[in-house]
Amino acid sequence: MMPASTTPVPNVFFDVYLKELKSAELKVLLVVIRQTLGWADRRGMLGRKEIDWISGSQLQQKTGSSKRAISTATETLIKKKLIEILDVNGSVLSTPEQRQGKTKLFYRLVQTVNYSVNKPVETSFTSANFAEDISKKYTALVQKMQITKETLQN
Repeated sequence: MMPASTTPVPNVFFDVYLKELKSAELKVLLVVIRQTLGWADRRGMLGRKEIDWISGSQLQQKTGSSKRAISTATETLIKKKLIEILDVNGSVLSTPEQRQGKTKLFYRLVQTVNYSVNKPVETSFTSANFAEDISKKYTALVQKMQITKETLQN
């Protein structure tokens, strides 16, 4: 089980996108990750939120970026297929024109890249897949640490 005070960030964001994304793009992406994977939701798959309503003012406050920078960053993240924005009916809003005038916009992670040493390979994912994978790795690590601690005490 993940500690409540942490947000699981998929390694691909460090390994691939950290060097590709501009500051505002990275900030918006991190807010989306924090607002989804960073929140426990017992109703969601494996206890992590997959989608969240994030207002423009929240993005400005959390990123310290201007409205224009956030808009540009959002466009890039959508084009790179890292996030999707949906309306209250669940319709994907791919363009600024589709989002204009909407009172509630819901953000979610949609795709990532599994990075191999030789080349990036595109695969789709859900935040539930990441949460499950991270949960398994965390559980295995805790079990390993307990065995090591017992071994060291003996």
